[in-house]
Amino acid sequence: MLHVVNSAIDGQPRPLDEPYARQLARGYRGLQFEQPLESEYRALVDEEQRRPALVCAWAGLIIWSGFAAFDIFRLNLAGRETIAPDIWVLLGARWSVLLILAGYIFLPLRNRIRVGTAGFLIYVAIGLVVAITTVIFKTNGLLAADTAQIVVVMAAFLPIGMTFYVALIASLSLVLATAVAGLIYLPGPQLAGHLGLTLVMAMAVPVAAVGGYLREHAHRRQFLLGALLARQAQFDPLTDLANRRLFQRHATATIAHAHRVDEPLMLAILDLDHFKQVNDRHGHMAGDQALQQVAEAIRDAARGPMDMAARLGGEEFALLIYGCDRERARPILDALRQRIADLPILPGGEALSISIGASMLGPDEDLTTLFARADRLLYASKSDGRNRLRLD
Repeated sequence: MLHVVNSAIDGQPRPLDEPYARQLARGYRGLQFEQPLESEYRALVDEEQRRPALVCAWAGLIIWSGFAAFDIFRLNLAGRETIAPDIWVLLGARWSVLLILAGYIFLPLRNRIRVGTAGFLIYVAIGLVVAITTVIFKTNGLLAADTAQIVVVMAAFLPIGMTFYVALIASLSLVLATAVAGLIYLPGPQLAGHLGLTLVMAMAVPVAAVGGYLREHAHRRQFLLGALLARQAQFDPLTDLANRRLFQRHATATIAHAHRVDEPLMLAILDLDHFKQVNDRHGHMAGDQALQQVAEAIRDAARGPMDMAARLGGEEFALLIYGCDRERARPILDALRQRIADLPILPGGEALSISIGASMLGPDEDLTTLFARADRLLYASKSDGRNRLRLD
């Protein structure tokens, strides 16, 4: 069962992982997510299928090289006094595809192009060349590998980065190109057989498409479930702040970076005062709502790309601010403490207070020692009477 948090917009309960949970509940029979989930999913597909697409390109290069080498003997190029223009077209088209495949495999440029885009362009190029060369072979009275076209039609649904609908368009374009090429260049006796081939190719498309659709539908479900699980493993379900595990991982990396570039860094530990009494007097629902509003205030203080706010557990929070020296730290934390004190978040307008202990990153210090110093300062601020800030 999904936990809920209060929306910052209208105060209504929202699922913690609203975009993923909403999409999962609504379904996606059309294989299309809402934005920005669709962009996120396509980026994942691009990353996951980069290696399979390279394997497919290698396979295509090897197979296509075999056809290109066989052309030399099948067309008897050495025994021809002159080579007809259509044969030159066939050879040029065949070797152009070889160059395209080799370029994709060996040139670093492929890492800058989306796999889906490259897959679509290469597939369409192969499809058009197959359609043209098949017709040229037939017009020259040579045996054409008709069954190869059926294989190429179905290959659109291989893991080469194309989503289902893009693959469907690509495969249908090959069927259309084959039909048009036959209608333009083949005489009547040969055209009937060629159109029969086109019909078989058209029938092969839905056969391959069913598998492609089911595979992508299952993959999209795995994407949503994986995103839900990943987020729930890293974020607190009540406040939607980072949990202790994520905070420790992020803070460790940020501290290491701060040491490398010699940047200041501040870690603050914050604890709500007398929070047990709030739950006892007003109930746990009121306490949860108070925690959510306090979390929102702490989240607003973490504005930088390397800053992070987290709920460590219970009524204890952490705030990491990168590039923050002692002079900046005090007004930020004082303003945060005062903002929380001014929030009428309990029934009857009763306010809460918070105690803060904050420490600045020392030379060669790790998260454990930095956290321990901030924690000692937190308890010192509570000993001073609570609603206090102690900054080392």
